[in-house]
Amino acid sequence: MQDMLYAMMLWLGVNSSYSVDIPLPNIALTESGNICATYGIKQKAQCEASGLVAYYNRRHTIYLPSSLDINEPADQARLMHELVHYVQWTNQRHKHTCLGHLEVEAYEIQDKWRAKFGLSESIDPFRKILLAASCDD
Repeated sequence: MQDMLYAMMLWLGVNSSYSVDIPLPNIALTESGNICATYGIKQKAQCEASGLVAYYNRRHTIYLPSSLDINEPADQARLMHELVHYVQWTNQRHKHTCLGHLEVEAYEIQDKWRAKFGLSESIDPFRKILLAASCDD
């Protein structure tokens, strides 16, 4: 996993304006219920309805489902999305940018990773518009 993280961070540095000369985040593989609980969603029905499958907690830890297969490009893309959030936070981008824009950026970089492997976009373009629209620019 460590080698994959290094490779993904280097790719992220080349494909974004972020500094990736930072320590690697911690990775915690766990069940989806634990990911939701860490995020603050306690009830199973709310967890399932949220669609939350991974989470970066701003304490240098990325929570991913224990079913993650690091050799699968779709799972790598999920990790890439959370790496983007980790790098955004570490570069302090969150202090000057609306969270909706940060989320759109994470999806766009994730989808660029997915495209390397011939995978389709992970999010409907209209949802990106809705995320960005939540910001007062």
